[in-house]
Amino acid sequence: MTEIVTPAPVSKWAHLSFLVSMLGKGALGLAQILGGLALAFTPTGALNGLVLRLAKLELVEDPNDFMAKWALGAANAPQMANETFYTIYLLIHGGLNLGLVLALLAGLRWAYPVSIAALAGFIIYQLSKFALTGDWVMIALSVLDIFVIWLIWREWQAHKRMIP
Repeated sequence: MTEIVTPAPVSKWAHLSFLVSMLGKGALGLAQILGGLALAFTPTGALNGLVLRLAKLELVEDPNDFMAKWALGAANAPQMANETFYTIYLLIHGGLNLGLVLALLAGLRWAYPVSIAALAGFIIYQLSKFALTGDWVMIALSVLDIFVIWLIWREWQAHKRMIP
């Protein structure tokens, strides 16, 4: 007679880490959607003007302020002028993040491999940006995404074991 052994579900800490990471990614997705909507309804150039004014005020108080210098440089960069791109990017990226998080939290089977593939795509994009810019934030984001992929994978395996 063959005995059926059901593997133990994923540990409580791994599941809690999964939930916390999903809530964080969901909040990020919602913030991106709200940011995209804010850009969509803000007159062209208004955001750059606001950033320039605030950065210049801060630099008057502290000429060595790293964040103010960074914001001033970013607002003066040519890519900041393309608000339409950022609006569309934030809306799509935020919507994708939020949609996948909701699907994962609902336990939809298709959401696990799709989420892993989406995160792998983000990692490839981030690493290509790092190769072009040398921005170490891209590496940090990639490491975080690798950790989230691992959490999603563990949760997926546990989900597959528990639901035939």
